[in-house]
Amino acid sequence: MNPNNPQGKSGNQVLIGAVWGVAAATAHSFVPIAVRLLDHIPAIELVFFRNLIGLLIILTIISWRGFQFWKTNRLGFHIQRNLANFIGMWLWFAGLAFLPIAKAVALHFTVPLMVVVLAVIFLRERPGIMRLTCTLVGFAGVLVILRPGALPMSPAAFLVLGSALSYAGVAIYTRSLGKTDHPTTTTFYYQFTLTIFASISMLVGWLLSTLNPDLGLPTTWFTWVTPSVADIPALLLLAISGTVAPYCLVRAFVHTEATIVEPIEYLRLPITAAIAYLIFDQSTDLWVWVGAAIIAGSTYVMTQSEAKKVSQNQKH
Repeated sequence: MNPNNPQGKSGNQVLIGAVWGVAAATAHSFVPIAVRLLDHIPAIELVFFRNLIGLLIILTIISWRGFQFWKTNRLGFHIQRNLANFIGMWLWFAGLAFLPIAKAVALHFTVPLMVVVLAVIFLRERPGIMRLTCTLVGFAGVLVILRPGALPMSPAAFLVLGSALSYAGVAIYTRSLGKTDHPTTTTFYYQFTLTIFASISMLVGWLLSTLNPDLGLPTTWFTWVTPSVADIPALLLLAISGTVAPYCLVRAFVHTEATIVEPIEYLRLPITAAIAYLIFDQSTDLWVWVGAAIIAGSTYVMTQSEAKKVSQNQKH
């Protein structure tokens, strides 16, 4: 058996999985592009439209199977998971409005590193020397990108890092949820609850900022901006790419291992950087590439190390 293919997947299956992985990375790359095209619309409203349109797409696609998919015994768990999802998406979209796109994407690569931190705190996991070293090296890559002291610290960078932390929380929840609920069920509650959370947040935020201005909440965060006809293509791009990307990722995992699929996700940076340059004339700083390489490299080594450990445990 090939040690790099521990589950005995055929070469064709690995290739198909890799193609799905590239499709996922490409779709993910268009999300920040769409958000920047719509930066005149508040981030919370973008969260609402991204999930409302995505929900309609999901319901249209899977309605032929009947509506049994909404049945779950873990509704509370879905709500908790998607609250973290909602916070992560809101912070991600808000940060994208102010940071160079490639820099934001590079900082978002820290999600696997954040998972290690949260697993230690909440799951009482004890990381080995390799995982701990890779995590520390990865966070050193963040410092390379931000270069504190050499560059002014942008608050938007902390929004993106906060988003990565929230998405790491989602990953912790997903470890458990994936054992009991079908991906269709998880996807439905993801789109549905985020649409509800965004609607409530917009309403409550607008009421608080309008009726009690002493709270200091910026009304522009919650003021409804009606999209123009010209905004429709970008809104569709945001919703479709955001919905297609996780589907492609799931399909990739069906055909091959995570150790092959996850490194492909790092293609998001060159793809996004190229599109940002063509559309917005944004060039990517050398230090962003260096920092992203450190983060991606440390995550790759950590993933390979964990896969070998699992493979060895299965043999014994």
